Order: sequence, then structure tokens, then C-alpha cells
Amino acid sequence: MNWLNYHHLLYFKVIAETGSLSKASEVLRVGQSSLSMQLKQLEERLERPLFERKQKRLVLTEAGQIALKYAQDIFSMGSEMLNTLSDGKEKNVTSVQIGIEEGVPHYAATNLLSHALDIKGAAPTVTHNNTQTLIEDLLEHRLDLVLMMEQPSPHSKKEILLQKRVAHSPLFVVGHKKYLPLKKDFPSSLENVPCLVFSPLSRPRHEIERFYHENKISMNIVLETDENILLKNLAIEGKGITFLTQGSSEYWVKQKDLHIIGQLPIHLELWMVALKRKMMNPIAQELMNEFSLEG
Repeated sequence: MNWLNYHHLLYFKVIAETGSLSKASEVLRVGQSSLSMQLKQLEERLERPLFERKQKRLVLTEAGQIALKYAQDIFSMGSEMLNTLSDGKEKNVTSVQIGIEEGVPHYAATNLLSHALDIKGAAPTVTHNNTQTLIEDLLEHRLDLVLMMEQPSPHSKKEILLQKRVAHSPLFVVGHKKYLPLKKDFPSSLENVPCLVFSPLSRPRHEIERFYHENKISMNIVLETDENILLKNLAIEGKGITFLTQGSSEYWVKQKDLHIIGQLPIHLELWMVALKRKMMNPIAQELMNEFSLEG
């Protein structure tokens, strides 16, 4: 049977993440000569070098990069196992890794994290990324839960994913008060009006473009981004109209920063997704059971 010395793997991981033997020695409180010897033993075990020296710095080889990813996954899963099986009893804290898709409305992300923090002992860590990367991280156990803007597609191994729709919100056209005259003759009044929109990869963007096309309205896109806060800030400055969910619209209209011009026959869905496991992270489980922005 092939055996792997996990002390060697830990030492390698810290050396790689700190970038030098001296810094790793300080973190681990192990002598540099001992670290160097144990790193050499790991390289001999793997039969390939994990580092090369460049300008007095340790740089990961291709094999080293692969080994580091495995090492990070191994120790992350070990930490997850301890948290799950002990239910955080040792430190009264349970970590939960939450992924949030780029473009998810800030009010929704804030509500989810607020709900998580209300759970006793919860210690959430948040990652923002695109849908594909988040699903891959979920399947590789690097994430416990993902909040995303649409239901996972059939090629996302839906049979091993737990899915829950947490929002089904109408989409509103909003803008600076100078755009209020557009309420008259809406939606034809939107012809060639500057638009601040989601990126082309997002489902809301496709739905908005389809709405314009079906109504024979020319769409004048002046900015596209996945950053909701940029869309809001630039809309507040009067740089163009934008499109917000009901929750976001209500907040900014209440602040009198933006004004509703009209409602689109489009609804934005938000989904919470987790991986089916024999022993699910207890915080992720509670969020899947209890959290919703509907009703």
C-alpha cells in the first residue's frame, strides 16, 4: 500500500503558501534544516521536484502546483470533518464556506449572511465567483453552499445537488429623477435611452434583451458589468437607467436615490445549492431548511 506522510504534506503546504523556508519555519516553529529535509523526503516519495529556485525564491513547479491544490483540499476537508463531527463543540464555532455568484443582488447576499450569523456558532467564509467555478468548488467539497441566479443546468450533475429556490422577484426599470418622464408611454419610451446592464453571460441580461427585441425597442447599452453596486451608483448619478429586483428597488426608492420607471414582465430567480452528503455541514443544512426571500 502507498503511504503518504501528512506532516510532510503540511510542511510543504505552508512552505508553498508562505513562499520561503524561513517564513514557514516561523509559522510552524520548526527549524529550517528540518523543514528542508522533510520537503526533500516528500519530493523523493513523489519522485519529482515540487519547487525550483528563482532569484533566491522558491517557486512551485507544475507538479508542485498540483500537489498544493490537493494539499489545500485535504486539509480543508479535514477541518470540515472535525467541525461537522464535533458540531463545533471544541470552539463553539462551526465554519461554513458560502459561494455567491457574481451579479447576485447585494440585498439577497446580505440577507443570507445575516441569517447565517444569527445561527449560534456560525462562522461563514464567503467567496464570489462565476457559476461554473462555484459548482466545481461545491462538487470538490471546497464550498458548503452556493447562492446563484438560476437553477443549475442539467450538465451540473443535478442528481447529486440539493436545490432550493429562495427568491422569485420581478424586475424593475429604475433611474435618476430626470428619467421619470419615461413612465409615460412605457416601454416604448425606452427607445435609445442609455442602459446600465448585467454582463452578457447572465440570464437577466438575456431576458432584458429579449424584452427589448419583442417590443421593437432599440437598446443603447453604455455599460455592462456583474457588479450590482456599480450599476446602482452610476444610475444614481444619472448615467443611465438600470434594472433592479423588487428588494433592491424598494430600498433605493425609499432612499429617494432612484425612481421606478416601469416593471418588466421578467422575474429573477435565486437558488441556494448544496451537495448531497451523508453528514452535511450543520450551518449549511439549517440555511437550506430555513432561509428564503419568498413570501
